[in-house]
Amino acid sequence: MQRVLRQTYQELLKAEHRPHFNFRKDNRFALIYPGAYALGMSSLGLQVIYSLLNQREDTSCERAFLPEPEIVSQLDDRRTTLFSFETQTPLNQFDLLGFSVSFESDYVNIPTTLEMARLEPLAADRTDADPLVIAGGINISYNPEPIADFIDVFVVGEAEATIHYLMDIFGEWKAAHASKEDLLRELATVPGLYVPRFYEVDYNDEGGIKEMRAKSPAPASIRSAAIPSLDDAETCTKIFTPNTEFSNAHLIEIVRGCGRQCRFCVADYARRWPRRRSVENTLQLAEQARGITDRIGLVGASISDHPDIDAIATGLVERGFRISCASLRAETVRPPLLDALADSEQGTITIAPEVATENLQKVVNKAIPRERLYHVLEEAVKRDILNLRLYFLIGVPYETPADVEAIVDMAKEMRSIVLPYAKKSGRMAQIGFTISPMVPKPHTPFQWVAMEDPKTISRKLTFLKKELGRIGGMKFSSASARLAYQEAVFARGDRRLSRVILDLARGGAWKATFRKHGLDPDFYALRPRSIGEFNPWDYLDLNVKPEFLRLEHNKHEKRFMTSQCDTTVCKKCGAC
Repeated sequence: MQRVLRQTYQELLKAEHRPHFNFRKDNRFALIYPGAYALGMSSLGLQVIYSLLNQREDTSCERAFLPEPEIVSQLDDRRTTLFSFETQTPLNQFDLLGFSVSFESDYVNIPTTLEMARLEPLAADRTDADPLVIAGGINISYNPEPIADFIDVFVVGEAEATIHYLMDIFGEWKAAHASKEDLLRELATVPGLYVPRFYEVDYNDEGGIKEMRAKSPAPASIRSAAIPSLDDAETCTKIFTPNTEFSNAHLIEIVRGCGRQCRFCVADYARRWPRRRSVENTLQLAEQARGITDRIGLVGASISDHPDIDAIATGLVERGFRISCASLRAETVRPPLLDALADSEQGTITIAPEVATENLQKVVNKAIPRERLYHVLEEAVKRDILNLRLYFLIGVPYETPADVEAIVDMAKEMRSIVLPYAKKSGRMAQIGFTISPMVPKPHTPFQWVAMEDPKTISRKLTFLKKELGRIGGMKFSSASARLAYQEAVFARGDRRLSRVILDLARGGAWKATFRKHGLDPDFYALRPRSIGEFNPWDYLDLNVKPEFLRLEHNKHEKRFMTSQCDTTVCKKCGAC
């Protein structure tokens, strides 16, 4: 059924608007998104690395995707060799395969892709004649261990800061006709690159990690790479296609990192300090879309926190562009930004309060006054922006039934604000609630807490879906408790999970596969971790001191317990 896949690729290629590159250079790199084309082409990171590599004189980069499930089912039980998107070259004929990993759910697709490319999934079983397999992405930056057995080299941190060093070394190695072991030993010394084969892990009797030892020439810890200035990186759409979520927009990253220190957010701690694109550079990048689209999508962790967001938004609209924004922070949304969105006929704004009560705001360190949130909503509907998308977490430490019920109360209050304006304008209005189970992530103050039991989470989701459904003009969506639990297992896992992931990729059942390997998924997801425990990700240096994470972890506990304490138990809890 290769014909089916080739025909699909040809149709997708015809619909793209992209630069012309020479795909016959000395070093051939296949950049793989371990998922479908539509998802992969929504990744700004994948597009940027693709462009950077193709701008090199010695490297050609092509894309590859895991076909849609309905196509995979026709591919002769994986006997078909996967090939690249541009020239349809079999993946096993490339010099390097680079996986762009954005989600834990992608992990199972990595060995699947390698096997469909006619390559051994385990790095130890591949030969010097096989491609070098690398991986990068936000997940890799905070814990690559669950897929360590599949990958030769991990790019830790921001690939723009590292990829050229990697390719320079690779080019020299290839010209010297040396062994792959020589190449890996050289790459292991480059800051921001992690070669897992040079690290040995010992486990204790309880199943945790006793020790992780680096072998020469690898360093004891891996420092995450980062670019100093966002103006030095053209992180914007390079390939326009109608077959993706952002089909009509030219995306521009104007903020990287956040600095707000929300205790659940790995994106904040993995990219410790915020870097912001200048007004002038943003307007220059927008001109790349001229003649293709007039819609500019502003991307970043906290768009409205950009000190020049009003100038950026106004400047784009004055130049004839329409804008849309990623999630906004209610405290920093001002009239000029809302005016620009209204002028752009943007009917929806997105805000992530995360929690609905003051107590939980203190726990997660994200305090958004309800009055401020309602003010922004009222200012938006005055400008005929009648749709609001809200993101909330459940399963936050110390969450009570009252905290969950407060989400419903907030929905009712928001509806009372929107409804009069909607009736006056004669237009439909909708408030969307996206509810996500909280997954404790590495390198955050919550890395030591246990995830809430999936059964409890399911009951909360059922309650919210029912209660919000009773309120008119509400839309409810959520991640499933089961998938969030699996995410927690992989996010907090060690390299023993590689064999589990391989068997899952080959069709193994979840519980049976873990039993086969003598592992318990609850050990990773539902177990609180002691402060002194060695975590699988502790060898990664993300420029955040462990002492700071411990301080923030202790702080959220003390704040909560102090507010809840009775004088008769103060001596017991020690928080006061």
